[in-house]
Amino acid sequence: MVDKSLVKDLKEKIISGSAAAESDDVLKSFELIKQISKEVDYLKGDVEGSDYTCQLVFSDLEKEYWIKVSKGIVEYDKGKLDSPSFTITTSKDIGLGLFFGEIDANIVAPLGKLGISGNYTQLRLFQEFYEDVIDEFKKEY
Repeated sequence: MVDKSLVKDLKEKIISGSAAAESDDVLKSFELIKQISKEVDYLKGDVEGSDYTCQLVFSDLEKEYWIKVSKGIVEYDKGKLDSPSFTITTSKDIGLGLFFGEIDANIVAPLGKLGISGNYTQLRLFQEFYEDVIDEFKKEY
């Protein structure tokens, strides 16, 4: 079961908008990924069949976060990884907008507001996975 206080907090963050959030609020989004992927069968399958790490860099704040989805386990934290599968570099507002489900990466990337490096196949898998997490969150909570 997804923690009720996490659901409440994320709903408030989404209503307030990414501009009103703190950069560390992305960790709440990562926690949602971790919790909801244990509850929804097809998401559980995605986590079990995945093996990648995402480095997220908020370039305007010089803050870094990471999330690892590998063989049934989701881990995340602040800081820099030595060799992530892919890196997403953007501003705090755009980054949180992505992880709060407010912004579509396919729209902001061509505008130059989203820097991407690394394995694009794994990035696409993560993007599809995360969009499914957001859809489930909106549908169920």
